[in-house]
Amino acid sequence: MKKLFLLLLCSLGLTSISYAGYLDDWTDDQLCGWMDNPSPPTHIVAEVNIKGLDCDGGVAIKTIKVPIVKSSILVSKLKSWTQILRGKEPIYTTKSGAQIKVQSFDNEKSITLNRFF
Repeated sequence: MKKLFLLLLCSLGLTSISYAGYLDDWTDDQLCGWMDNPSPPTHIVAEVNIKGLDCDGGVAIKTIKVPIVKSSILVSKLKSWTQILRGKEPIYTTKSGAQIKVQSFDNEKSITLNRFF
């Protein structure tokens, strides 16, 4: 009786440990290939939604949504202002392509006007 109980316990333990979804081994492109069908199976649609894939012509496009934070906007503005003040980026650019640059941290402080013909 003990042997039967141990055999049953081991078989249940091994069965529950080795359980995995059969769609886990599929690549994103294989799942998106099914999404091109007129009526894809519901379990494939659910897997695509879980993985967060966007499919375009049978090819997977993974989208990542990043929240926009005010501090990140401020940091990017400060970086661009720093580039402008160092003379790496123009202060003003016209529609025709003329640029005004200021180099304030150089030995020769200057304002440069570049006009392209």
